[in-house]
Amino acid sequence: MAITDHKPRVADRRSRQDLRRLSGNMVDAREEERRRIARELHDELGQRLSALKLDLTGLEHELHGRSSQLRLTAMLEMLDETVASVRRIASDLRPLMLDDLGLAAAISWLASESARRMGIKIEVHLDEGQPLLNPRASTALYRMVQEALTNVARHARATSVQIELHAKDGEMTLTVQDNGIGFPPIAARKEDSCGLLGMRERALLLGGQVRVDNPLSGGGRITVRLPLQGNLLDPASLQSESQEQAR
Repeated sequence: MAITDHKPRVADRRSRQDLRRLSGNMVDAREEERRRIARELHDELGQRLSALKLDLTGLEHELHGRSSQLRLTAMLEMLDETVASVRRIASDLRPLMLDDLGLAAAISWLASESARRMGIKIEVHLDEGQPLLNPRASTALYRMVQEALTNVARHARATSVQIELHAKDGEMTLTVQDNGIGFPPIAARKEDSCGLLGMRERALLLGGQVRVDNPLSGGGRITVRLPLQGNLLDPASLQSESQEQAR
């Protein structure tokens, strides 16, 4: 009887593992597609728009003093707005800074842009000399910060936000805390409340967890804890660590 009961449990566990692996592959594929589209927007469309602006600017000088110059000036202003929109869309899809300069620079940039858009104060506190994370982990943490800030903009009614990312005792901890109205009591229990489902899924794929609470000081807080292990660290970081231990 015990053996008969054991087989369905093993099959169920394997099924959950397969679903989790499939979910991870889908997340990776989506991020890769975002990276490709963002790069094309930035490199191809962005460069063509810049070249068009140069041509129109040269034409503006030739039309100096003519009535058609006003229309050309309006076209140049519209072109500037289009270039800015393309850059914003590309950055929302996949910030090239994340690939080129790393997680810390990308989070700092995201905080600065979000503060400008939302009209609030956002402070970022990142440990110096953090372990080098692999692309999946870096992307997951960036997306979780992005989702947390989106949640603040939509629901929190906050005027300031604190973002902290620390590595200590074999664990990476991300905290996003605001001074707004806090989370409703049900938010900590509902999987899909306040856009937390995606954050929980990304954390689970890396063996971590997400906690939502309202600290005594007020506001709302999202805490993500990820174990610093092989599926989180960049291979170069693991190799460097092994060399240090060998010495």
